[in-house]
Amino acid sequence: MDIGAYRSPALDRRLPACLRLLRVPTAECARDLMERRPELIAAVLGTILIGVSDFFRDPSVFAEIERKVLPRLLALRERVRICSIGCSSGQELYSMAMLAAEASALDRVELLGLDRRPEAIACAARGRFSKGEVARLSPGRVERFFEPDGAGWRVRPYLASALSWRSADLISLRAEEPWDLILCRNLLIYIRPDRASAVWESLCASLTPGGFLVTGKAEKAPAGLPLIRLAPSIYRLRP
Repeated sequence: MDIGAYRSPALDRRLPACLRLLRVPTAECARDLMERRPELIAAVLGTILIGVSDFFRDPSVFAEIERKVLPRLLALRERVRICSIGCSSGQELYSMAMLAAEASALDRVELLGLDRRPEAIACAARGRFSKGEVARLSPGRVERFFEPDGAGWRVRPYLASALSWRSADLISLRAEEPWDLILCRNLLIYIRPDRASAVWESLCASLTPGGFLVTGKAEKAPAGLPLIRLAPSIYRLRP
């Protein structure tokens, strides 16, 4: 992880939680402990990089994806490649899978979730969610896409099998093959301004011509990039 690319205040706020996790008094002690016990690093990353996600997060954004973005891609592409960067526990990528299934196109989409935290990837791959986490979904979607699992719910196998998950860092990310739709939401606000432009350029380079980028509401594309703003949080790469 390229820690120097992230805004210092955001990281500094998480330092006390890291020290509590490791039960040490100072950052120096924490560093010494992790050098001796590298197996602790994954847990520390999980404490520093707080992940927030929700099904159909920002409903107006997903409504635009459902009405305009996904139908356009399905009309133009035989197979649509969708990537969620900083996917956390996976709810937004599962939301995309639900939209594809409702469009009878689940077999035509490739869905990949990326996150720097191994435990977040493991959680997303399990596909288990509490009653509270699925509460915002309509009863019809819960019945179609989930099955009871103890005190919560599990994504049905036919939907879960359509998604893949991998650990990766946004800063060093290089797409092996361009994506038609990238979800990168509420990550760029944590990147230092002097590094953010390079990340935006990397995201553009990772899109197919005419592909779509979905960001957080507070994230605005820098001037000069080949991006057309279609709606709040939704951009299209110029063909």
